[in-house]
Amino acid sequence: MASELLLYLLAAASGLIVLVHLSLAVGVLANVARDAAAPGGAGLPPVSRVSVVVAAKDEEGNLPALLASLEAQSLRDFQILLVDDRSGDDTAALMEAFRDRHPGRVTVLRNRQEPGSLNPKQAALDIAARRAAGEVLVFTDADCVVPPRWLEGLLDYFRDPRVGVVFGQLQLGTAGGGGFLARFQAFDQPLIHQWNSGTAGLGLPGSCFGNNLAARRVVLEELGGFRGLGQTLTEDAALVAAAAKRRWRVRVSTRRSTMIHTRPQGSWAGFLNQHLRWNTGAFYHQEAGTRLPYRFIVLFLTASVLALPLCPWFPRLAMLPAASFIAVGLMGLLAGVLYRRDLAVYLLRLVPYTLFFMGFYSLATVLSMLRLTPEWKGRRLKGWRR
Repeated sequence: MASELLLYLLAAASGLIVLVHLSLAVGVLANVARDAAAPGGAGLPPVSRVSVVVAAKDEEGNLPALLASLEAQSLRDFQILLVDDRSGDDTAALMEAFRDRHPGRVTVLRNRQEPGSLNPKQAALDIAARRAAGEVLVFTDADCVVPPRWLEGLLDYFRDPRVGVVFGQLQLGTAGGGGFLARFQAFDQPLIHQWNSGTAGLGLPGSCFGNNLAARRVVLEELGGFRGLGQTLTEDAALVAAAAKRRWRVRVSTRRSTMIHTRPQGSWAGFLNQHLRWNTGAFYHQEAGTRLPYRFIVLFLTASVLALPLCPWFPRLAMLPAASFIAVGLMGLLAGVLYRRDLAVYLLRLVPYTLFFMGFYSLATVLSMLRLTPEWKGRRLKGWRR
């Protein structure tokens, strides 16, 4: 009797995980449909004053490409705030040289204060946000390159006065090789983004990547800036959830003109640490509405991976990894069909990369549950301890 009850519970959980991801797929496609229905925006004129914010620490190798892409923007009149967050290399010098080329448009802030109870990036962004002059603040990272119509495309969404936050798509380049690590990251991050996109498309936003993010100044003021978000490992996700809680609309840009390029991690250790930070931030998220559904998904995924070697002796357990494969594979399929130009090659890799994703993210979940503290720029982060 107990074994049959357990079987029914496992079957119900498997069905629910697939149903959840089918719903997320609807949310992803809803974003695409909204953009297709109003390609030029609607409502009020776009905002007249914009501030781009970049916080960087030890990014002398990546920063020049980003700054060049900001110079190439189709929108010409915008403020740029660059925060040197205690760098030990030539990051500050590069920022100051860029400011000298664009007097009046570029402000360089040099932070030398420890972040205290905040995570370091959160503290640096808070400093910049309080100095920004724009009606809308647009955020990206030093290891990114933004397309020429990036600002123009993101700002179009703010014609709707109810929109408080917008985030866009991302892709990772594998030019020059990089091996399996680089190729897998090019699969992994856009896939994760579809979870963020799907929840926002359903009107239940809870997360995003902060390297392609825009928010109204009034939203940040209502929240008390990034500092007002409290202790968090993922200040971008916390911002999205807090804005939605205050009834601001969170939109997702599906336009290729707003899709940024970012760099993959250079080592497996760095990649695992990156996912440990993201996973831990979501697993211990302040908002129960974000934390509990996320825990259900990643714990089911972990259970399905652990059940896999037992399937030859207990065949009915195969429903768990099968359901996880369908769920993760669906998000991966959407990322490829909607945004990859090399779709044929992508589809050939979909099955093995989905299986690897299941194992890798299960590992990150177990490490989060063990309270292993992630790092950022060599600093142990402790903002998740609640």
